[in-house]
Amino acid sequence: MKTLKIYISLLALTLLNACNFGQVKTFTSDDLKWFKPYNETETVIFKSEKGEIDTIIFHITDTTKYSIKDIEQGFYNKTTLLVAYEFTKGSYHQFTKINEEGKKYEQNILSISNSSSSEFTEKEISFIGIIFNGKEMENIKQLDSSTYFFDSNKATYPEINVEEGISNFTFDTEKGIIQYTDKRNVNWTRQQ
Repeated sequence: MKTLKIYISLLALTLLNACNFGQVKTFTSDDLKWFKPYNETETVIFKSEKGEIDTIIFHITDTTKYSIKDIEQGFYNKTTLLVAYEFTKGSYHQFTKINEEGKKYEQNILSISNSSSSEFTEKEISFIGIIFNGKEMENIKQLDSSTYFFDSNKATYPEINVEEGISNFTFDTEKGIIQYTDKRNVNWTRQQ
């Protein structure tokens, strides 16, 4: 009898949780400002003070909506916005290779998620190995109304999955990445 009561209680909790899929809260204007430059796929050229070139393809913002329906993970809806980017062949900077065939790590410059099971918005900003998320998002320095400075010394992860890292980058909410400095202390500037 006791086992039956436990089973019924668990079933009731599961059904209540399942009914509580709820609405995913909408992203705020502060969340969405980072995605403004990525309303279409764009190829951007950066040139170093030494004449080296990085050609980077920034992809259009991808929106994914899905539902989790699992007794162990819970029952909730989730919405995620992502902006992927990649280096073209011949660029100075490259992502680290995963395998001998030359497949490289995939990277997102921006990732943000909201879930119906949480009031917390997950955010991550990452560029050429520097990753900001969690409490380190507070370390981003606002330079003016649309320009932000990211220092690898204040990042969650200062260098990951790249062959040649950078020390910092500057992001403009109208244009995207506008400048970065590599580990050799060489400045790179957006050409377009």
